[in-house]
Amino acid sequence: MTHELRGRDLSLGYGGDDVVRHLEVQVPDGLITMIVGANACGKSTLLRGLARLLRPTGGEVVLDGKSLQDLRSIEVAKVIGLLPQQPVAPDSITVADLVGRGRYPHQGWFRQWSTADDRAVQGALEATGSADLAGRPLAELSGGQRQRVWVAMALAQDTDLLLLDEPTTFLDINHQVELLDLLTDLNRERGTTIVIVLHDLNLACRYADHVIAMKDGSIVVEGLPAEVITSAVVTEVFGLDCEVIPDPLTGAPMVLPRGRHHMSRGEAGVPTDQPDVAPDVALRTNDSIRPATESGSSSIGR
Repeated sequence: MTHELRGRDLSLGYGGDDVVRHLEVQVPDGLITMIVGANACGKSTLLRGLARLLRPTGGEVVLDGKSLQDLRSIEVAKVIGLLPQQPVAPDSITVADLVGRGRYPHQGWFRQWSTADDRAVQGALEATGSADLAGRPLAELSGGQRQRVWVAMALAQDTDLLLLDEPTTFLDINHQVELLDLLTDLNRERGTTIVIVLHDLNLACRYADHVIAMKDGSIVVEGLPAEVITSAVVTEVFGLDCEVIPDPLTGAPMVLPRGRHHMSRGEAGVPTDQPDVAPDVALRTNDSIRPATESGSSSIGR
């Protein structure tokens, strides 16, 4: 089912200070949108506003032509699912019960728990690789396991729009890729519109259909990853000197930070005709660095 979610002249903030100012933004229906930007640029604030967790200080968020603030919470929850950055639940709750809470918008006075709810919960657990954790209390789980369970709860809600704030936090690289693959499957197979705040630019480019780049509470640029993620934009938004090349696997933009180390010999200021040092030569000694042969390692970082 198609939905229109947009912010009109949208301002959002905390304690009288606006973080997001006068934004015009529309979530592309049926696509995966990644919101990127430096820390404290307003990414999470925008996501919270789009999910009605944060009341606008100016303008409005509109869902299908109606102001989000005028809709009942259960009406919003049937359409928009949200995984916030730091979700909270009692540590004593079991995984199955937590994921089951995702089904609350589908309950009512005359609609009690059903086999459809059981299937939705089991499917979400299996999709996130959490089925074996179903009977365990949340307190016993690692950070990565908890994150997968929270994602399962969002999936169990079975909404047409899904907003996720840093869903790959605490996940190792394998589970990050698995999760983003899962969300892509959800988008491709069900048509779920997905909006993700993500720090990893290369993963964002690989999985996004649409990218929104933010700085200081404003949208700098948005569009296709190849149009948005350029070295000039990354430098402006993140203050990072970089090269952007095609990802050899997907062709999407790949950001290569320059930094001050680990560049090619010429870029690093080392003459290209200088001979390479044999790998088994001991480290040079001084007051803080020992030879590589002493105790099998150097004293750097001790």
